[in-house]
Amino acid sequence: MIKNLLDMDKPEEKTGKPASKEVISVFSTESPAVREPEASDSMMETIRRSGLAYSAAIALAASVVFMLILGWGADLLFETSPWGIVLGILIGAGIGFVQFFRINAQIFRK
Repeated sequence: MIKNLLDMDKPEEKTGKPASKEVISVFSTESPAVREPEASDSMMETIRRSGLAYSAAIALAASVVFMLILGWGADLLFETSPWGIVLGILIGAGIGFVQFFRINAQIFRK
């Protein structure tokens, strides 16, 4: 029964047309494949950017640690352990990420 179902299929008929040899590309043919090198930044600009990157990392870590300590103090004061620490870490991470992205915007601004 299954054999008869499979045998009923007709093979595809070939039209005899050759396939087109045109290649479709996602890249523009007008633009060169290799970009021209950009002008390198001066030594002072590189130092400024590395200093900002360092301060972004410090701001993220310091805000989390500072809010963790405040949350720990709130836990001791209000006897709500561990919710003060958890809330402090979450608020510190939020503040830290906002500062991190603000500083990164300064780094990549030209």
